[in-house]
Amino acid sequence: MFEKLKREAVMVVHEPLEKEEALRKIIHQTCSVFSIPDCDSILTAIIDRESKLSTGIGLGIAVPHCRSDKVPQITIAVMLLTAGVEYNSVDGQPVKLIFLIISPTQDVQGHIACLSTISHAVSDEETRMLLLNSRTPEELRENLVLVRSWE
Repeated sequence: MFEKLKREAVMVVHEPLEKEEALRKIIHQTCSVFSIPDCDSILTAIIDRESKLSTGIGLGIAVPHCRSDKVPQITIAVMLLTAGVEYNSVDGQPVKLIFLIISPTQDVQGHIACLSTISHAVSDEETRMLLLNSRTPEELRENLVLVRSWE
């Protein structure tokens, strides 16, 4: 799933950020890398979703996601926050790894499959720790690509 992940869509952030700052940063980077028009509509959709129910799934992981007619295919970006961010996660723990998913409006099945794949992968402690202990975007991307059993 991550073999085709663009290098520019993988970020490691060392400075502390607030939740909305982190979301804004990953969304703006994703829109830039994938030439997604109307980035503000994506940001609004993600923030609206977060206001209803946090996508912090626990264990330091969050998977903010939305569907949009602005993308032709499922678009994924990953951000590692070494300082962690308060995210209102289900377990109350700070989030250190954000997987952003933006799917075409009509691709409900692909959207759900992507969410499921990520959730399953990070539930494995060894995999999760490998990703969380990455220090550079290059290392994080290499570690994501290594985990081919996710599919």
